[in-house]
Amino acid sequence: MPLLQFPSIRQADVAALKEAGDLPGLIRLLHDRDPKIQWQAADALGSLGTPAIPLLVRELDSRHVAARIGAVEALGAIRDWRVVPHLVDVMEHDHNIEVRWVAALALGSIGDPRAIPPLLSALRDRERYIRSSAATSLDRLGWTPANETEAAYRAIALQDWDAVKQLGTAATSPLIERLSDPDPKTRALIIDLLGVIGDPLAQQACEAGLKDPDDQVRWASVITAKKCRVPVAQIPWGISKRRRTGQNPWAAAILNFLFIGLGYNYLGYWWGFLVFMSYTSILVLAQLEAGPFLPYLIAYPITALFAVQTFYVAKKMNDL
Repeated sequence: MPLLQFPSIRQADVAALKEAGDLPGLIRLLHDRDPKIQWQAADALGSLGTPAIPLLVRELDSRHVAARIGAVEALGAIRDWRVVPHLVDVMEHDHNIEVRWVAALALGSIGDPRAIPPLLSALRDRERYIRSSAATSLDRLGWTPANETEAAYRAIALQDWDAVKQLGTAATSPLIERLSDPDPKTRALIIDLLGVIGDPLAQQACEAGLKDPDDQVRWASVITAKKCRVPVAQIPWGISKRRRTGQNPWAAAILNFLFIGLGYNYLGYWWGFLVFMSYTSILVLAQLEAGPFLPYLIAYPITALFAVQTFYVAKKMNDL
């Protein structure tokens, strides 16, 4: 019988299953649709200790994200050194960021120093949530940076930008690595920090920033270019090599050819939809008078002219 048919007793089930030590029953509740029940089941499993480990480890392969998160949280609460390799594998390979995030935090809560090397590697992860949780766990494990480069990775992971500035050129390479961050605000901030540090090694990174697909990062690169020793004459050239992110001229032209007005609307002109509605109304009235085909034979040569005009309007639009 589905759990949804008796929602009023599910919360009581968690306490009862915990009291009875019913591990399979609690595992099933990790798949419940109610997040509160999921959390309570995970908490109960964690409190039951090492007997729950085999079932929880098996649950790490579940196709349900919430169940994997609950299993990781329970394993972290149990704090058994034997689960460290499993949690490391989850942190490094799970396809879901939230699951990897909680795995990195769980490694810190277990307290086993063998988690330190993989957490150090996670300081360089592409995702900022993983980097931050790895740094937090390393601090909980009593780890201290062995050199300024490691200190820079930690400061970047925690987004302690004042500490990054104080580390100076030791932070250059770690900052350059983080230019792959998916968040454009972070990339723009890193470009600015590289300019403040003023390391000659940052020149190529600032040049690459000129071609960034995000206009905020490109502008930060323009402002910082002089500090990064990028020749002034090279700035426009670098910008010109960027991947265009503006509206596609061909898409605008085709829309205006088939449905005149929508091409203008696609380019951001508010009145484009009004043109489309007017065109549609005239076309429908013409079809009622002249039949279904003749109005199109007249309309398409006209919309073709508008399509050409729209194409060149889109080509001239600035996407800087």
